[in-house]
Amino acid sequence: MRTFFIVLFCVVASVIAQAQARPQSDIIPQPQELQFLPGTFSLPKDITYTLSVDKGTAQVLPSLLTEYLGSKHKLKQKRKEGIILLNNSNAIENEEGYELRISDKQIVIEACSAQGFRYALETLRQLQGDNNTYPQCVVKDRPRFSYRGVMLDVSRHFFPISYIKSLISEMARLKFNRFHWHLVDGGGWRMESKYYPLLTQKAAYRTEEDWDKWWHNRDRRFTTAEEGYGGFYTQEEIKEVVQYAMNLGITIIPEIEMPGHSNELIYAYPDLLCPSATHNNATDVCIGNEEVFTFFERILDETMELFPGKYIHIGGDEAAMNHWGNCPRCKQRMKEENLKDLHELQSYMIKRIERYLNSKGRKLIGWDEILMGGLAPDATVMSWRGENGGITASQAGHDVIMTPNNNLYIDYYQNEATDEPRAIGGYVPLEKVYNYNPTPQSLNEAEKKHIIGVQANLWTEYIHTPEHASYMLFPRILALAEIAWTAHERKDYNDFRRRATHYLPQLEERGHKPYQMNGITLHQSYDSVQKAVVLKFQPERSDAVIRIAEGYSPTVLDKAVDTQTPYIYKGKSPRDIHVNLFANGKKLLPNDKIYRTPAHLAIGAKITYHCKWNERYPAAGENSLIDGLYGTPTYLDGRWQGFTEPMDMTITLAQEHKLQGVELRFMAEREQWVYMPKTVEVQISKDGTNYESIGILEPKTSDKNPRPVFETFTFSTDKEARYIRIKATIGRSEGHFIFCDEVVVY
Repeated sequence: MRTFFIVLFCVVASVIAQAQARPQSDIIPQPQELQFLPGTFSLPKDITYTLSVDKGTAQVLPSLLTEYLGSKHKLKQKRKEGIILLNNSNAIENEEGYELRISDKQIVIEACSAQGFRYALETLRQLQGDNNTYPQCVVKDRPRFSYRGVMLDVSRHFFPISYIKSLISEMARLKFNRFHWHLVDGGGWRMESKYYPLLTQKAAYRTEEDWDKWWHNRDRRFTTAEEGYGGFYTQEEIKEVVQYAMNLGITIIPEIEMPGHSNELIYAYPDLLCPSATHNNATDVCIGNEEVFTFFERILDETMELFPGKYIHIGGDEAAMNHWGNCPRCKQRMKEENLKDLHELQSYMIKRIERYLNSKGRKLIGWDEILMGGLAPDATVMSWRGENGGITASQAGHDVIMTPNNNLYIDYYQNEATDEPRAIGGYVPLEKVYNYNPTPQSLNEAEKKHIIGVQANLWTEYIHTPEHASYMLFPRILALAEIAWTAHERKDYNDFRRRATHYLPQLEERGHKPYQMNGITLHQSYDSVQKAVVLKFQPERSDAVIRIAEGYSPTVLDKAVDTQTPYIYKGKSPRDIHVNLFANGKKLLPNDKIYRTPAHLAIGAKITYHCKWNERYPAAGENSLIDGLYGTPTYLDGRWQGFTEPMDMTITLAQEHKLQGVELRFMAEREQWVYMPKTVEVQISKDGTNYESIGILEPKTSDKNPRPVFETFTFSTDKEARYIRIKATIGRSEGHFIFCDEVVVY
């Protein structure tokens, strides 16, 4: 019997050892199917390869092998039984799909196109270990979406060709296939035009680099290259980049913005404005002017000569329409075309431009505003204002690319704003990007097929340099790559954290400056059974741990035990807790993060609103402000309740209490028209009829601060009360917001 247990122990230990030794996948994006087998394969310096592919693919593959395997290897083609075997396979139905098998003797790749072989080699590159060893495995892979894109805005700030190429190279490694190049916008015209040379002579360089100073100056002047800030790409440079991208399997989609976002264009050619408009009070071209269509047709002709892909992006977003209604030419156009409003006037232009593009064998893409007034017949919609535009377009049978700002605008902050370089506003951390699913459940299966892909957008109002652009892009586009490629059910954020952490040093080796994933993700809930606030903290980095301590002293966190368990607080008054990240026993953050637990007497109480919250920002409705949950650093998270009229409500506790205080937390985000209230007042009562004020407070926050700011208004008392009335006045004029996440009564 003793011998049996010894043998059993050895068998179990062997199984455990094998399981522990089995390699983990560090591949991004994660393949659809991946099975590791025992053992490794060593690739020698002298490599023989065998091709069993069509003639066209055979011309491409030798250079691909050289590119992916590196110059350290000598490659020689062999008629059969090469170390690497590449086969055309009819069994691979997806044009970008592939199968990769690594045994102890050979690497076999099967695909039905050069692009499929390229993606297999990208996977092979990520599988490479030390000393040219590869784990034995079987990979069966194909993309989830046919369109997998990243957009870079080069109008607000100009980026050199070298950086554009480096970004495209990183995109290719991550199996993206579309680079959306936002070439023209109000900040500057970036594409050389032979037809209209004044576009670059007059509107490629502006008088001020700082976006706020220039954009908020009513003059918004441009100047010469010698005196100004900016730049443009020559047609030869554009051809060079287009070819570079094509060699890496990426199609570039140019954007020629119309009819709005055009103040740089109308600065160079003011005749394209409505008669009453000037370059500093208008951003739209005049749709009633036939010369506008001549202009765009010629510009699009040049664009199509430079960019061979089937898609041309025409913008179509955020037209101000502030001069069309009074413009005689626009009114005449509306009369002649029987257009009932300004949205239909814009739609007329989009449809006419689409017909022109279709006549040249191209397809139109536009932002979701092109839905207003009627969608062009064959247009593809990029849905950026949430998902509603994409849902509407797909239900109407149009192809859609999902790019909602709440999830995929990577010019938004990725960590708390106080720790980050200036951004436009909003909050899109890594986990929020990763968890996005581009196919809304409200669509049926036929409608879901019209969701052809996803894209992240990097607008550059506050991004001046390639280093800052890389900081904003990485690692968030690693998460996007997995959304775009990997089946939703195969995604695993915890495993992705590990792979992304592993990927960061590789990006640095290639000259990028990625965000170091030093954020702390907080998941909150209220346990109604335990009557406790539950806080679950998670580090973004997989090689970091969390330490938590109540109160504060300089050594508390250094001595605290590493934990991934939830923090449960059952108190009836708020408590500050300190949190920090540690790796190898050392703090990663110079300053502790301080979280205040919103435990209080009013959780689950009755609340009566004497005002209306804004229907766009209801949070969780009636109980949002007394649910024991604070909002995150963005007003878009569904926990901040928004008001555009004075806030007025009464909280009724279950019984009378001797109170210590009342706290209300508000946020301000100037760039999104969200400001602190002008005043906040708290009144208390025993009977619900006779109230006394315990204070009126004004904000300490400056409304000139461009970053998101959070301020807690604290009212102290030692009186007994059952009823608490809250009043907060709007801090700015009509149309501006105040946002509150919790009223804490203790």
